[in-house]
Amino acid sequence: MQQFLGVDIGGTHTRLMVMDEQQRFSGYRKVPTASWARQADPLQGLTELIAAARPDGPLARVMLGLPGILSRDRRQVLSLPFIPALDNQPVAARLSQALGVEVAMDKDVNHLMWWDLTRLPQLPRVAVGVYLGTGMGNSLWLEGAFYHGAHGAAGELGHMPWPGETTACRCGNIGCVESVTAGHWLADWATAHAAQTPIGELFLHHAAHPDLQAFITRLAQAIAAEMNILDPEHLVLGGGVLAMPGFPQAALIAQIRRHLRAPQPAGGLAITLSDVTDETGCRGACLAAARDLSFAGSRRQA
Repeated sequence: MQQFLGVDIGGTHTRLMVMDEQQRFSGYRKVPTASWARQADPLQGLTELIAAARPDGPLARVMLGLPGILSRDRRQVLSLPFIPALDNQPVAARLSQALGVEVAMDKDVNHLMWWDLTRLPQLPRVAVGVYLGTGMGNSLWLEGAFYHGAHGAAGELGHMPWPGETTACRCGNIGCVESVTAGHWLADWATAHAAQTPIGELFLHHAAHPDLQAFITRLAQAIAAEMNILDPEHLVLGGGVLAMPGFPQAALIAQIRRHLRAPQPAGGLAITLSDVTDETGCRGACLAAARDLSFAGSRRQA
């Protein structure tokens, strides 16, 4: 029986899980990313981590999810800010050689989106995912495939410029959408204005504050702009920020709809909330590994 190993790499934690061809999941592991990423050779550390999680029996594919910019062919890391030692490295090929199994990779947000898409009654032709955590993840599903762009960098809604904003973004640019709509903005605001409130309870106690109301408005405007450009059938909203207790999900959705162009996409856009858990990223990576193997088989037959 074929098995697949999904690896979800985040700035704080790396999560791994195995799936068999009947889509039964097992072997969930969660380790600090620093435990391998801060080694002298991070790629060797990642190799050892994957090898330790490898299941007994045949392993058909390993799939990595990475929060960075990948080449269009998904073989090379172009920019991974929290592990710069992997920048411009043929990560997939080197891991494949070291592990003796085919390794593929994609943006981590596409694995979250793939999991959510497979929960729908049928796959839409065009869908967008926005997953708000420390940063802003953006996934584009166009005509039955994830859209990567000409150079592999599509889906960077968080790095569009926000008018009048001069904050330095972690990507190196100035005034990015992510600088004023993501979790790190909330963390900075909480430190300055609500230091006694645990970050996870920020909206429980301060949702009515004008600054947090303005945060929701900015987020809605940025998302609506992408909806008006792409005209998707489906928008999935998720991520740790939207899952915070007291987060005004209904208000966000209402504001997104307020900015949609009528009659379309306003009339045809379905909006759902992702049921993201700690395991969603690596579960989605497992499903993506099986899909990647299926595509590879189809190409060989053609």
